[in-house]
Amino acid sequence: MFRKLKVPRPVFAICLNTLVTHLGFYAMTAVLTIYLSQVKGLPLSVTAVVTMIFTVSYRSARFLTGPLLDNLDPFKCMVFGCYLTGASIAMVDVWESPVWITIQLMIAGIGYSVRGLSSKASLSFVGSKDGNSLFYFANSNMYTNGAAIAGPLIGSFLLAGSLKSYTMSFVGGFYILGAILLSIFPPGCSLLDQDRSPVSFWRGYQTVLQDRSFRKMLLFNTIGCFFFTQLFNSFPYVIGTYSNAPEKLGSLLMLNGILVVLFQIPVGRWMNTALSGEREGYRLMLAFLLFGVSFLINAFSGSIAGYYTFVALFTLAEMLFIPTIDAFVSTAAHPELRITYFSVIGLSTALGEGIGVYTGLQFIHMWSSYGQLSYFWLSLACLAGLSLLFYLMLTRSSVHHKEEGKVWRY
Repeated sequence: MFRKLKVPRPVFAICLNTLVTHLGFYAMTAVLTIYLSQVKGLPLSVTAVVTMIFTVSYRSARFLTGPLLDNLDPFKCMVFGCYLTGASIAMVDVWESPVWITIQLMIAGIGYSVRGLSSKASLSFVGSKDGNSLFYFANSNMYTNGAAIAGPLIGSFLLAGSLKSYTMSFVGGFYILGAILLSIFPPGCSLLDQDRSPVSFWRGYQTVLQDRSFRKMLLFNTIGCFFFTQLFNSFPYVIGTYSNAPEKLGSLLMLNGILVVLFQIPVGRWMNTALSGEREGYRLMLAFLLFGVSFLINAFSGSIAGYYTFVALFTLAEMLFIPTIDAFVSTAAHPELRITYFSVIGLSTALGEGIGVYTGLQFIHMWSSYGQLSYFWLSLACLAGLSLLFYLMLTRSSVHHKEEGKVWRY
């Protein structure tokens, strides 16, 4: 079966777990605010605080768990993270107090981070053995987007039914199922480097941040995530507030997920062949270029056809950008610090998304007050162009960087 899927057994096990657990994650995040306000009866202000704390917990827990997990078996950590997340989310149905609900969601956020970091470290380990990290991370991104399409539908179905008071129990069940599937389809080999040495918490982060090549990629990951979040925050706001066709928003966002599911693997294979070796540096260049072109289309079109074209080109940029970053981290990471590397890149992702949400909405407000909303998209296109030029300047027309005798690919 694994030969037919053209991935090793460990990659299949991890991707299957990613699909099932993210069905639960996207089902929950789609309806969490509605669940807290309507089912639990929490005031809107309390619902906002609880949701914010949950978001911060699963984002920031990466920092607290990174080096600690590097000393443990990634496969066992994945199983533990699934059980911890599933049980904590299911317990939300039991509590009525917002304090206990918040505590359960915070614990779930920690479990979510443990599972996510361990799965990336496991894919990185397998990819380091056969050089196919990019392809394996492309597979993972495809499964994640498949869950992003179906997850909100599942959440809406659960919340609309007669068992809506057990919504979180069903959501938690996806994580428990994910852990069970890992037991049914184990990786079949150890995912822990045997020659690694234990690392301390602060020494691990110190080592990672002293990596000059990695620091550069942190910057470009933050920039890319700044652009990436515009599709899911600024774009829906523009469509819902200023467009004459807000009912098209659902199909526009669904198009993103469908395109990733259909084309992420072919795009990943193309990058592995056409943009490999000395041409690897062109992956991020092309991603930033496509981000900029997609923003320009929104600036000059403003039609429904233009919006669909924007989503298509933006999605292609996403399919280039996300696996490239993950593959770079996988290649750059020291064997004993894989999870710490992914922990730090996750923090830069959160930073880029946070700045992107705030700045995007502020830009929209500023340009709309002048009656020039198209300038918002032009501003983003200019930023994408400047990012591309900055990337070219730092790489100095080189597609690989040598530091201390080792080639760091990007």
